[in-house]
Formats: sequence, C-alpha cells, structure tokens
Amino acid sequence: MLPNLFIVGAQKSGTTSLHYLLESHREIFFPRRPQEIHYFDIEENYRRGADWFESCFDDWQGEAYCAQTSPLYMYEPVVAERMQALVPGARSIFILRNPIDRAYSHYWHEVRYGYEELPFRGALEAESSRLRGGFTARRHFSYLDRGRYSVQIRRFQEKFPGDQLLFLLQDELKSSPQQVKEKVAGFLAVDLEGFEVKPQERWHFNRTGMPRIRSLQRWRRRCAKKLPWVAFAIDQVNLVDRRYPPMKSQDRQWLQERFAQEIEDLGRLTGLPVGSWLD
Repeated sequence: MLPNLFIVGAQKSGTTSLHYLLESHREIFFPRRPQEIHYFDIEENYRRGADWFESCFDDWQGEAYCAQTSPLYMYEPVVAERMQALVPGARSIFILRNPIDRAYSHYWHEVRYGYEELPFRGALEAESSRLRGGFTARRHFSYLDRGRYSVQIRRFQEKFPGDQLLFLLQDELKSSPQQVKEKVAGFLAVDLEGFEVKPQERWHFNRTGMPRIRSLQRWRRRCAKKLPWVAFAIDQVNLVDRRYPPMKSQDRQWLQERFAQEIEDLGRLTGLPVGSWLD
C-alpha cells in the first residue's frame, strides 16, 4: 500500500498536532516509526525506490487512508512532481502559520539543535547567501524562504486537482479544534465521530528548549550521530524548558514589510483569512 494522504507542512506550524489528530481516527493509518519518512525530498531515500517506500507501510490493516507526515514536502521544489508521478490520487493537507512567527520559531528550533550561531536579525540578513549552500542549508536556515507559501502551494496546485488539497491554519487548530476536525472529516469523507482525540484535550505543539550555553548546543550537534548518549546528556543539562523571548518590535516590523505582499497573495490563492497576520 502506498500512502494516499499526506500532511505536507509547513514546518513549525502545527504539523505534529495535526498528525496526532489524524492518527487518532480509526480509518486513518500512519506508520509508527518514523513519523517523517522523507521519501520525496531526500535524494538518498528517493533513490531507494517505490518498493522501499511501500515497505514503510507494511502494518497497514486496510484503513481507508494510509498516511504520512513530512513537513519538508511542501517546501522542497521536487516533491509535488514526484508525488504526482507516484500517487496522483493522493490527498494533501497543508497547515500554515503566520510566516513572521514561523520564522522566529524556526530560528529558535535551530538554536536548540546547535545549528544557529547568529542573532535572529543577522540570520535573516545572511539567509540568501546561506541558502546557496545546498539542501542542508535550505533545511536549517530557510527562515524567510519557507514562509513564501504561495510559491510552494502553486507547485501542488499545478499537479493536483483542488479537491485533493486542504488548507488549514495553526490559529484555527489552537482556537477551534472541533472546526478543524469537521473540515478534515469532510475533506476525507470519514466519520466525524471516528476521531479519538477530543477537542478539549490539550494539543501538542513542539516546544523549543532554551540552551543555557549556546556554544554547548553546537558541540552537541557535532557529536549527535556518533555519540547520541552524549548529545542526550547535554540536552538534559543545558536545555531549560521555557519559551523563547518575544521578538523585537523592530524585527517584526522588518518582517511585516517583507511578507506583506506574500500574505495578500496567499489569501487570494487559498481563500484563507490571513489578513490579520499583518495587524
């Protein structure tokens, strides 16, 4: 069984919470491990072929939907075409967040994992030159670029009919989870009562632990693959479970100016009520 349903992104926008919601439905199957297979976006995995991808879903028991979550699918340019070639009937769900807040959350995510050394404004200003470094740089330093949703969505709209694409907002998932359930159930034509996760339950949003010493997290990144137990120990000692500091007002204004046209384009493209993102 190849998947016929994807949560494709955007990263740091609630994909994990949406994954848990869909996974709780009795007619939607997700492989237990790994959550993010990265078949269409990572070349090493894609070269393994469709048989390898299909083997990731061996535990499928005949549910109406066989699903997969990979937040990079929305961002990487090759994915929509590859998906259309292999699974043209698949449905895709996009969950989007204010790109200004998404960029800031992404930045602190990279600080937490030891990839980011620059201050936030410096990282934004260095992004265009950094992205010329290839796939790894695009994965870690695309704070602005990943927020250009309309370009990414158009790639899917060119390959898939509109009734195979659903667009949601993280704000809605937080404030009106029942409404999100109704939209998903209608989109997939599944029983609304099939979701086991209840609207009143707390939703999971990945928190970014704040490092006491940022340079220690960078050292942790370098040893993570060969010495994972050391990386785990550093996280236990160096990360503090608290929210990152609020964005500086001048940085928010700088980002609003750069995303204003993008947000207007996104609203026209999807019909989503995103005008408040610029308030």
